[in-house]
Amino acid sequence: MPKTPHLTRRTFVAGSSLGVAAALSATGCTTSALSGTGTRRSGPTGPFDTMREMVEALDARGRLLRIDRVDQDAYEGTALMYRLVERHGLEGAPALLFDEVKIGGRWLKGPVVGNYLGPWDAECLALGLEPDPASGKATFRKARAHLIDLAQKNGGRYPEIPPVLVPRDKALCKEVILRGDGIDLTTFPFMQVNPGDGGRYINTASVFTVDPKAGVNLGTYRCQLKGPRKVAVSPGAGQTGWRMLDAARKRGEKVARISLVLGQDPVVYVVSGSRTANRVGDRPVDELAVAGGLRGRPVEIVRSETNDFLVPAHAEMVIEGEITLDDLEREGPYGEGLGYQGDGELAWWMNVTTVTHRRNPWLHNSFTGVDRGPMKSPGVASSYLFSKKFVPEIADFHYLGNANNIFFISIDKTAPGQGLAAGEKLGKFNPVAKVVIVLDKDVDLMDMAQVMAAISSRWQPSPAARIFENLPGLPLDPSQKDPNKTSKIIIDATRQLPGEGGPPTFPRTNREILTTLAPDAFARVDAKWADLIG
Repeated sequence: MPKTPHLTRRTFVAGSSLGVAAALSATGCTTSALSGTGTRRSGPTGPFDTMREMVEALDARGRLLRIDRVDQDAYEGTALMYRLVERHGLEGAPALLFDEVKIGGRWLKGPVVGNYLGPWDAECLALGLEPDPASGKATFRKARAHLIDLAQKNGGRYPEIPPVLVPRDKALCKEVILRGDGIDLTTFPFMQVNPGDGGRYINTASVFTVDPKAGVNLGTYRCQLKGPRKVAVSPGAGQTGWRMLDAARKRGEKVARISLVLGQDPVVYVVSGSRTANRVGDRPVDELAVAGGLRGRPVEIVRSETNDFLVPAHAEMVIEGEITLDDLEREGPYGEGLGYQGDGELAWWMNVTTVTHRRNPWLHNSFTGVDRGPMKSPGVASSYLFSKKFVPEIADFHYLGNANNIFFISIDKTAPGQGLAAGEKLGKFNPVAKVVIVLDKDVDLMDMAQVMAAISSRWQPSPAARIFENLPGLPLDPSQKDPNKTSKIIIDATRQLPGEGGPPTFPRTNREILTTLAPDAFARVDAKWADLIG
């Protein structure tokens, strides 16, 4: 990967957008490339077996900003991520790669990768698709359509391709093996993202836990680095990892073996950190097989050194150890995904016994609450298909990366009361949903201008709204008095029919009239001035 010019702190935290644009231009990441307009570069597409391949694909397309040194003692990396998102938006900000990071007064060798699944292009690249040259949103829609088609051909669920075991000498994650006192995790550049955090965190690991009934679970949970061989593992009450560890404790078990997989391929990371593979009750789900189905080829796996977990063979690092089940310890606080500081909480702690990693491992850091996080298309497509089972009139489903408890759905409305009923079903069933906004199928849910215009012109707060109290909520929502309970609101912003209090006749939109009465207008403009439109 080619080196790019050094960026000083003064350059990249400059307040003006011109300063940021100039810094990006110096590294080959132009403003037009990041915003999804202008000429788009080509490069390799996935599916990828390693995180490095994905990062290199982004670099080939001008979606990577590489900086040789960043002083995280001064929180430069975090400030840079904020500036990039402010200037280019969640989906327009580039991936980051820091060659060295200053932590605790020491320059630690990286690289450390950030936001590598944030750019629009990642949605297609990770799935083996070429990004749409038209726009970032078109790229997202292409990925989502591919995933919906994949699931519909498989009876409404993502297909599964079982993982394949490879010899240890073919597994990249076994290139270096550290045991016992030879382990010091503090020498790796795990970062403290925010000065208010409780310390340094391993915040992108796939945490492998197991249950006799439910099988193996992958979950991406916050893991605070407590010492050279000590990691606090905090799945959060209600999460599958927590339930599995707590069930083992209640069975009288004293120790649980665990593996943390870091720098996994992008699809495994997404499956680990989202509800892409829906788990219902104690029914076993092979999440690595789901990842294989999304990739179109199996994930190669290898056995952990000290337990029976079969982990991705080409991850950057695997941390193995034991959790003492009757000994919890406080960790945190930690800056959460909704952008607010979360309180510390009781967590299990892990005694690290073995670390295996690639030579010169690459680490992935999440700027939680700042960057976009994992790619969204697998989760959005899955949610759409699942919602369609009990809301058959649903036309589309969407949520925002930085406000994932606000759901937007559109429906093909044919009867009074249909909007509120659809929103109520979704809001009551999905614990993440706090606000459900129902719109007509002609509204593009990815265009917030259209969404807000529809709310402004089609919605009446009475009677087209409904509030519910004491329903399951998102524990990370700082507005909730009880972390597990929330009130919810359903907003029916569809055109209200006379039978539900609407006007006798709802007027057509200006655009609808234009396309009906002058059907050739857009084609004529596109033919004449396509180069000016862009």
